[in-house]
Amino acid sequence: MIWAYAICDLPELPLPRRRGLAHAPLEGVREGDLLAVISHHTQAPGDPALDALWAHERVVERLMVDRSVLPLRFGTKLPDTNVMRATLAARSGEFLAVLAQVRGRVELAVRAMTSREADGTPLAVIAPPVSGARSGREYLLEKLAQGNRNEKEAAALHEPLSALAVASRRGRLQSDDEVLRAAYLVERTAVARFRAVVERLQHQYPETAVLCTGPWPPYSFVGSGERARVGGRS
Repeated sequence: MIWAYAICDLPELPLPRRRGLAHAPLEGVREGDLLAVISHHTQAPGDPALDALWAHERVVERLMVDRSVLPLRFGTKLPDTNVMRATLAARSGEFLAVLAQVRGRVELAVRAMTSREADGTPLAVIAPPVSGARSGREYLLEKLAQGNRNEKEAAALHEPLSALAVASRRGRLQSDDEVLRAAYLVERTAVARFRAVVERLQHQYPETAVLCTGPWPPYSFVGSGERARVGGRS
């Protein structure tokens, strides 16, 4: 079986000297202007899940140094290189179009979390009403007001950042104190400017932690916002 890491352009470039999962050497499967980067395994790699995930990630990040990459879903496995080559041939137009979209661009992730209400008071988790406390209506109105305040701040953070990006995606918030979770597809030449705007926003909103990570491979901008799929099962 083969484990697939990414689909790339510039197939004429040599592969980086890096090992893949289970320390297997990287290999390339070329079809026209596309190159799939894979490693061979007699059975599915048995590394702990987190170690395998980071090994996969390190390969993709190294590939993006000198070429455009379409990251494949972690766990993408195919029977052999013939199946991979047939997939590249059948979907070459699709893969080339996505590679053109992300060429010269990287993903930057931004997460903003607040510890204060809009009026400067400490943020408290809003608990449901109990007997003798405020009514259910008051509770719902308070929740709505907090949501409106958070959305207003999220928009104030997101708009100047999205203006610097080729594309952006806002993700689902995962906690009460999270204001913004978003990914931005940014030209490599604009990364420093983007980070400068993040720093300015951090000073502008001192009660909100504005965290920027990356550059990453463009995970959020391939395959309808997910890592791309190849084959039938990943």
